[in-house]
Amino acid sequence: NALAVASGNALVRINLSEQTDIADLMGSDLPVQDSNGNGASFEWSDGVLLRAIKSGSWVLLDELNLASQSVLEGLNSCLDH
Repeated sequence: NALAVASGNALVRINLSEQTDIADLMGSDLPVQDSNGNGASFEWSDGVLLRAIKSGSWVLLDELNLASQSVLEGLNSCLDH
């Protein structure tokens, strides 16, 4: 964190575990109430990793060894480009 502060960068720390899902990191469609209150629709909500990437923040993936294989594959796909 000190290095991020000294360089003027924001740091986002993401704790991973076996319960972490790729949707937690990247985002998903979530239900939202319509503006007129007569129903619900779905709206995209960015996940914590996607928000950090979009804002240009540094990302610390903590406890990476605890992440499931599907999360590791998703991270590899995202960070490989």
